[in-house]
Amino acid sequence: MQRYQKFIFFLFCLPAIVLLNGCIDKTIRPEAAIEISTVTPYELTTTATDTASLPTTAITVNSINTVPCNLKSYSVTYFSRFGEIIPSLSIPSTPIDLKLAAAGTIDVTVRPYTSRVVDMFELSNSDISPIQAKINLVFEDYNSNIINKEAHCLIYKPNNT
Repeated sequence: MQRYQKFIFFLFCLPAIVLLNGCIDKTIRPEAAIEISTVTPYELTTTATDTASLPTTAITVNSINTVPCNLKSYSVTYFSRFGEIIPSLSIPSTPIDLKLAAAGTIDVTVRPYTSRVVDMFELSNSDISPIQAKINLVFEDYNSNIINKEAHCLIYKPNNT
């Protein structure tokens, strides 16, 4: 009788062990593998400072394996050319819904050159150009894994100021 109890206990524990595996290489619920291949253009400069004329940047994202995912949100953090964060320019997490198919590619268009960046360039007497924009993309794959990827671009002071 005791042998059957151990066998039944083992049968109850087996699913928990399989589902809660702590391996680095997930075999039950693998994580999507994503890479940022290009940021076009990498250097953003504008000649006009009205909001409609501010440049955008396209980020090309590639899926490397067979796990599809969705782009859930993005945020932008700005840094001075000396590496100091500029919190007043930051763009908080902004929802977006783009699907990245297994072994597919998507282009994400982001507008890191905002009117607040233009105002900072116009109000500053010092040479703070270029400002680095760090764009954080948040993906959720079909196995509920959260993946963060970063893209960077440089923002230069407008030519007419």
